[in-house]
Amino acid sequence: YCPRMSTPDSLVGQCLAKGFARCLPSSSPPVLTAGGVVRGTDAVLPNHGMEAFGFSNNVVRRIVLENAREYHSLIATVPTLTIDDLIRALKDQVLEEEMLVRLLKWWPKVCRVERSMERRGLLLKEAVRFDATNMIGERAAPKSGDENAGNSPSTDADDDVQSVQVRRLESILYYTPNNLMDLPLPETSLPPSLQKEIGLRILENNVYDHWFSSLPFVIWASFVSCDECLTEGRPEDVNIKVMATLSKHFDSLEGYAKRRFVDLLPTDSPCILFDSDGSSDGATSLSKHHTAPPTQLYLPTSDLSAFAGVGVFHKVSKRLTKAGVSDTFLLAMGVRTTISIDFLFLHLDTLSWNTNPKPLIKYLLEADLSPGDLLKLRSTQYLPAEGDETHVYAPSELYLKNDKLKIFPFVRFLQWPTSEGMPKSQRDFLMNLGVRVDVPLSSVMSFMEGECKKKEGDRDEKVYGSALDYLTQQLGPHGLYEKDFSRYKSVKFLPCIRQNLETGDVIKEMQSPAACYYNPSSIIMGFSTLDPQLDTLHIATRTKCSKDPSCHVLIKRLIQLVDISKAKVDHFEKAGGSDDKEREKLKEKILTLFEAVFSYLASRTSDFAKRDLAVLTKMAFVPSESRGQVIFYHPSQIFFKKESSSTTQETSKDDVGDSLTETLFQQIQYNAFLSLVGVKAEPSLQEIFDLMIEKPDEVLDSLGEAKYKMLLRRIASNPPFNHVTKKIQSCPFLLGYLVIDEEVASGDEVGQKAQYVLARAEDIFLVDNSFLRRQFPMLVSPMEQTLEEFYNKIGSKYVSEVVKKDFEVQGPTWADTPLTKSFASRIRERRPLLLSPTNSSRPLLPNAAKVLDDQLEIIQADKIQAKYSFERSSKHLKVTCCSKQKTRQKTTIYLTSDPDWFDIGSAIGALILQRCQLEDALLLSQLLESPLETLRYRGFPVDRVLRPVSKPQLPPPPEPAETKLATHAETKIANHPEASASSSIAEGKSPETNDQGKNSAGPNPGNKREEGFESILKQMFPSCSADVAGLLGPNPTKEKARQVANLLATKMADDKKMQDGPKNESNGDSSTLASQSINDDHVNGPDNNANTNKEGKGTKKRSSGFMGKVLKGLHGGVGNVSKGVGSGTRQIKQNTLLPAGDSNTPSSPERDASTQQSLEAMLNQAVQSSRSVDNAGIRSPETTITSLPQGLERGDNGCEIIPSQDLRPFKGPHGNFKSRNGIKVFTGASDAAPFLAQNFNAVERFSVVVQHLATVFKLHLRTVAIYYQPNGHTIAFNSNKALYFNLRYFCNLHQDRVDSSCYSYW
Repeated sequence: YCPRMSTPDSLVGQCLAKGFARCLPSSSPPVLTAGGVVRGTDAVLPNHGMEAFGFSNNVVRRIVLENAREYHSLIATVPTLTIDDLIRALKDQVLEEEMLVRLLKWWPKVCRVERSMERRGLLLKEAVRFDATNMIGERAAPKSGDENAGNSPSTDADDDVQSVQVRRLESILYYTPNNLMDLPLPETSLPPSLQKEIGLRILENNVYDHWFSSLPFVIWASFVSCDECLTEGRPEDVNIKVMATLSKHFDSLEGYAKRRFVDLLPTDSPCILFDSDGSSDGATSLSKHHTAPPTQLYLPTSDLSAFAGVGVFHKVSKRLTKAGVSDTFLLAMGVRTTISIDFLFLHLDTLSWNTNPKPLIKYLLEADLSPGDLLKLRSTQYLPAEGDETHVYAPSELYLKNDKLKIFPFVRFLQWPTSEGMPKSQRDFLMNLGVRVDVPLSSVMSFMEGECKKKEGDRDEKVYGSALDYLTQQLGPHGLYEKDFSRYKSVKFLPCIRQNLETGDVIKEMQSPAACYYNPSSIIMGFSTLDPQLDTLHIATRTKCSKDPSCHVLIKRLIQLVDISKAKVDHFEKAGGSDDKEREKLKEKILTLFEAVFSYLASRTSDFAKRDLAVLTKMAFVPSESRGQVIFYHPSQIFFKKESSSTTQETSKDDVGDSLTETLFQQIQYNAFLSLVGVKAEPSLQEIFDLMIEKPDEVLDSLGEAKYKMLLRRIASNPPFNHVTKKIQSCPFLLGYLVIDEEVASGDEVGQKAQYVLARAEDIFLVDNSFLRRQFPMLVSPMEQTLEEFYNKIGSKYVSEVVKKDFEVQGPTWADTPLTKSFASRIRERRPLLLSPTNSSRPLLPNAAKVLDDQLEIIQADKIQAKYSFERSSKHLKVTCCSKQKTRQKTTIYLTSDPDWFDIGSAIGALILQRCQLEDALLLSQLLESPLETLRYRGFPVDRVLRPVSKPQLPPPPEPAETKLATHAETKIANHPEASASSSIAEGKSPETNDQGKNSAGPNPGNKREEGFESILKQMFPSCSADVAGLLGPNPTKEKARQVANLLATKMADDKKMQDGPKNESNGDSSTLASQSINDDHVNGPDNNANTNKEGKGTKKRSSGFMGKVLKGLHGGVGNVSKGVGSGTRQIKQNTLLPAGDSNTPSSPERDASTQQSLEAMLNQAVQSSRSVDNAGIRSPETTITSLPQGLERGDNGCEIIPSQDLRPFKGPHGNFKSRNGIKVFTGASDAAPFLAQNFNAVERFSVVVQHLATVFKLHLRTVAIYYQPNGHTIAFNSNKALYFNLRYFCNLHQDRVDSSCYSYW
């Protein structure tokens, strides 16, 4: 078992795992868990980390699971932990604080991965119990100032046993906001220590919406109002924090809500601290601090010196003010203030610089100011600035203190005590007066522009960087400058770097956001990128800086780089650059540059569109080294290098192609961008061929003769052109060989022993006759069939075509000599065999049959001389046979006294073949020279070609005694065919006519039929039904049935002749006469045969009728049968089945060819007339046929019922009522649709078979359809010239194995 997938499809591994699991049906395989090895059913698989909560021992380790997932899930079937398992486990345990924190941190993470678990969240919360002992101890710790703190006596039992306080998580309803963490909290909120460990961000997650909610301030205020910190004012530090928190919340409320909030507070209780001595400096000790109800106190900033002596006035402790308790809140609780505003405005402009303007601001905030008073306060200079004790400023000239703004030297902050915070009310009041909080964008950009204009040494980089950080922060979402920054996108203020493409140095500069990018890779093309020392992504996001240049800009820059590089190369060469080191340096620099450029562009391939790259496809921009120089190539002129294999293997076709590419073309390392532009992995055959046509000599020099020939073979096997052009014909790119060593003139060593040159096709000749080629010096093609066919297609001619042959008959000539008569007899005898189209792959001449008829003249000559001419050379040789065309209708063959059968075959081949080659002449000579028995033994169809059809003859005259003896002897020969054959060979005659009884086809066990032949023959010959069983015998073959059919047909013919009387008595010997006439042709010439051909044809018609019945009964042809019956032997011979009325002569080759052409024409017409399948399906009613052909069973009702064929479209998984390749699919019954839905893969397999068959017969796929009919016997049918195939038969016969028998069947 392999833990990692070894196939692209994971289903393969799953299937293997399931098969392995079935090997252990009775037990669960073992697995390794954290606690040891256990059975798979006893272990659990980890699930998103929930195994950490109570499943430590029986959990499979995650690293083990990741390396063998299929084993655990499919083979061992280990169950996976579920949320229900976790809930059950948590109910049985009490979690420690650490484990509880871990659980609460884990739950949001797992819910983000498995959203379905979130629905079980409340059940999980109900199940959690935790140990709250330490948390309760925290709450119960003695408070500062508690008199009884630390006085409880301790016992030994307390040391040994500590009670555990267990709480349920469901009792916790709230989590505490950060501003309430250090304050008294109710029991229903999370303990502070626990919340700090968990973190507020986690508790605010959406998954805890139904668990916890933020502690509402109103509920906390109600709780704290009853706590001693407000009811009694102790401990003091808690009181101050509570008051500050209440004050901040009060300040955030508005209107009636403030009044309702104050009603919750214990305003009648002594809840506010005051200084008992009445001092205002806040320097009193803690021992002098006391609490009093709000109504008995005054604001600490109140100037009460005017009321001295009237009474004692207690001011609110300044500690509350320092803690952030606002005067507004104090006033709302009942704290008093009585100060007149008139005196202040009388002396406002005379106020001097003060270290603490807070009392003034508080006083003004509480005063009842009119609009005129506010206008005066905004315009008057009365506020102190931090660090400037000499001047006071108007509110609009100052900023509220903010550490972020300290980076700007032009910012003046309002003087404010550093030990005290600024309440929100005072802050709002100051802002209303005009004190600034943020620096305007215009001021920031003016400052940064001024800094950019400074020289690099004069500029404070730290201050500038801080200003840039502040700017980017304010440009964020909902930032202060977000809307107004668009008008500053062209201002150069961003620190950038740029590479000088001339020198390669990196230059620092300032650029605008619109002119720079933040991807450092683009620097290689000379673009400005943000300084990588900065937070480039953050700055670019905020300033709207692009990551990369646009595709248009990249293409434009690439073209510029190409032009610059070309100019450098040209300048170096024109300057007479002879320094090889400088040239090498320049080459290395350009190639390295463009390698980096293309590498960067490859990372941007997904951004380019075709229209962007159109300009590059038409220009040379890819640099490569060629002969020591850098040359830029068009994408179609350069190709990718193929990665070298790590193992040495045998040279394959691909390796050869790579070698050609490396030799003929420039190569470059693979690059995705170049591939997108048009650079290919290897040149196409068309491109190689174009290079051969353009530069054949260079290609030959680069490759050498062997590889060049191999390339020619590759082109010849798949020519990269549709038609041969004049350019191809006139180009000298073909290898021509001038053979010097005749001993190796043929074979594989031609290229080694012969001189080769490049020549045009018309100057190279194809060797189809080595004899003629040896007579003249000429360029010949390689002797390979593929190359010869390719050369011939381009324009090369065969040697036999260009070498002219002429024959001269010398000396006297003679006609009607024994030699000419014997040769003429041999020609007539074997004329059908010579004209048989199976003898040669070369086509016959149209008049081949007429040439060998009676118009052929045979003449014996004394000498014959052949003249061979090629171009301006000629040679004379003696031959023994030739042919000459005397007139259009007459041809003469000349023979010498001792003719060579090969010369005779050459002469005959020249007369009947369109082009006679050596093998044709040799075959024809063998057909004429060899005895027929030898040809038959070698497999030539002698009997089928030469055997004539038996013909009826006229009644013979009374036979003399000698004839009867001859007939008796002939009968013996017929009964003993072996003696007849040997006798014919001894006499020099053809043994064919005496061997008819021997050549009937033997039985073929492979052609047995399930239905018996006996019933068929009895139906055909009812008068001879009693003899059928005896003649057939047990387990008859088809050939045996044919023989019996012929015998029964003969018997019926004899019976009819006896009934008709003596006028037809002589017809029975017609076969014998015909046989005798054939035997006599070998000696007497064609005259006897001519007489025989003129006889009657009645017997032929009857024989054809009987054989037609045999054809219908046996569904096959009738073979050759010879049988001797009685003393008057009759030979029934039938080689070819012809319809009644046909000629008795054998079918000529011209007729066979015409028949074939007619069949092809009929097939083409049927294909062209085919129609598309009806999309709506077929509705054909049930048809009853009462008129059936004679001999077919009619059944009980005397009729045949053709069932209806109703087909409806089947939608299928593709939704288009078709298979994947577009063949329409139909269903033939209501219950067939489920079968098609479950077995549509069978439809896809069947559609491939039908598609291939449609391609063979040139049928369009719209004319064929597949349907499924679960009933009936219809395999396929046609309707409206469209074909329908039943899927049921394909599923039953061929679904498991689609082979040649499947295609043959359909």
